[in-house]
Amino acid sequence: MSPNPTNPRGNRFLRRSPDYQKSGRVTPVEKVADLFGVNKVFLRRPPLDFKPVENHLMSPAQSKVETLTTIGANLDLEEKAIFGLQRHLSLNDILKDSELASKFAGGSYAKFYLAPWDLHFLVFPASGRVADYSYKAGLAVPLLFMKSGDVLNERLSVTIQTEWGFPIVFVMIGSWMVNGIHHAFHVGQEYSKGEDLGYFKVGSSVVMACPPETVNWLCRPGEKLQIGDPIAKVQPRILG
Repeated sequence: MSPNPTNPRGNRFLRRSPDYQKSGRVTPVEKVADLFGVNKVFLRRPPLDFKPVENHLMSPAQSKVETLTTIGANLDLEEKAIFGLQRHLSLNDILKDSELASKFAGGSYAKFYLAPWDLHFLVFPASGRVADYSYKAGLAVPLLFMKSGDVLNERLSVTIQTEWGFPIVFVMIGSWMVNGIHHAFHVGQEYSKGEDLGYFKVGSSVVMACPPETVNWLCRPGEKLQIGDPIAKVQPRILG
């Protein structure tokens, strides 16, 4: 693991380092956004100044908490209501992996929205080993036209076996007009909390799921987060 997660390796995003792998196809939108310099806005990387709090999950992105809910025993969950209509879906709809999804039955689900003016790079919310990842092709349409919301758009999920002994699943989701999902990790490697995880170009959301009785959430829906903010505390029973 990197000994200094609060000092990332310079402006690697702008140099398009080969360490950052593209998930999915290169879209016409991405090519046009690169050509006219639009993506430079989304890939800006100011210096980070945060100190990870021990035994806490930290915010992986500059974002707003959009959803914080419990995952049902049958993996069902409630997404944010749109125009007063409550939306329901299953964690398995997002992960498309019933075995993985079952590990989070009865656990917690959080969704974070990155506005166009937010920084669009992500960091590891916890120290641990990347156990697996999966890319799912999907749509990239406005929330209004999707019954389940943008959680079924193009997405990349990564399973992190945390230093505390339990897994978390972290999903990068392309929102309307997203034109690139890139990641900076390799399966089987260990990473420190705060290390580079990846980045988006244009719109995006992030979903995180934790197993039952593992963390107590400190953030609340509607709250604005900065990278590095503590968002959940690991339960004492986990720490022994």
